Parts: sequence; structure tokens; C-alpha cells
Amino acid sequence: MYAESSKAAKSCFGWTPSMRRILFVDDHPIYRDGVRQVLESSGPDVQVFTADGASSALRLLTEVHEIDLCLTDQRLLDGSGADLARRVRELYPSIAVGLLCAEPTLTLANEMRAIGAVACLSKDRDTSALCDAIDTLYSGGSIFDDTARTSEGERSLSLRRREILVFASQGLLDKQISDKMGITESTVRNHWQHIFSQLNVNNRTEAVTKALRQGLI
Repeated sequence: MYAESSKAAKSCFGWTPSMRRILFVDDHPIYRDGVRQVLESSGPDVQVFTADGASSALRLLTEVHEIDLCLTDQRLLDGSGADLARRVRELYPSIAVGLLCAEPTLTLANEMRAIGAVACLSKDRDTSALCDAIDTLYSGGSIFDDTARTSEGERSLSLRRREILVFASQGLLDKQISDKMGITESTVRNHWQHIFSQLNVNNRTEAVTKALRQGLI
């Protein structure tokens, strides 16, 4: 069935709710609860509702108002995630939809694009990359993890980490970057470690150089 949890504030898909309210649909209870915990621990403004299938998701949407993002697995016990996303778009045009699935193929990604979805995310994303993807979506972006369209670095490098690279390319130090982005300096340093790993580099200079060469910034 479905569960819920709470938290509070930020901008979203064209309007400003008091919280980020996300519905996540997946028929595996351990993974479903894990995603809920990860997303809710990413900030005080995130509230995640969960459902185990298409029918329970649609039922929940009649009972819970102001959900602004519906993420669903593609393979559900009572249908496909793409079909559910399409139905949600028809019934609730203000709700953004996307997939979080094991195989975000080009065909599936294009199907989601065609219905106006904002995401087709891979379950291969680690917890940090998943939270960064949610940040990107709530900043008005879209993400499609189909390998035929993007390089590995571009798929995994979040909008926030690209911003850090842009500021670094302008000569800003970590403290200046943290002030610009409204985050702590330690958070910036943590992002750098992920950037180095994702781009397979050893320092800031190499990271900026490679990002520029690959057209990531």
C-alpha cells in the first residue's frame, strides 16, 4: 500500500509550495522505503509518499493534495510506470512525472519525453546522485539517463556540481563558492570529492579542464 512522512520549503515546478512533496511508486518494499529515507534525509523540506503500484498511487493522489512530483519504477505489478506517468499527467497536469528504473533505455526515455516527463533516472545512481537529480528537477531542469544520448560524466554530474565547476573556472575559492551557493564550505568540499571521482581526475584544475573539454560547463 502506501506510507507517508514529513518535512518543509523550496521552489518547485513553476510554483512555490511549503514543501517538496514527492510520490515514489515501486513494488519492492525495501527499495521503496530506502528511497523514501534517502530523499527525506536530504533536507528539511522534503516529504515523500510511497505506493506499491499504479492503482494504489492513483488512489493516494485522490486523497493527498499538493504532490508536485511522481517518480515511478517502470515495472509494476499492476502495469508499467510509463502508463502510470501518462495517466497522472492526464488527471493531474500540475504534477511532474518521471521514472526511476533499472533500464532507462533511449526508447523508454523518448517515450517519457513524449508525454512531457521531466526525468528517466537510473537505479544505478548512488544516494548522492539521486538527491542531486531531485535538486535539478526542482530547479526546473530535466534528466534522462539514457546512455545513447549522454556521456557517463554528463549523466552523473549534477547541476549543483556543474555550478561548482563554473565558479571554480572563474577562480573562486571554496569559501566564495559556498557563499555564492548558500551551502557550507564542507558541503562544497564533499561535492569536489564526488566530482573528482565522477570525472576520474585528481584535482580542481584537472576537473575544470576536463569539464570544459567535454562541454559539461
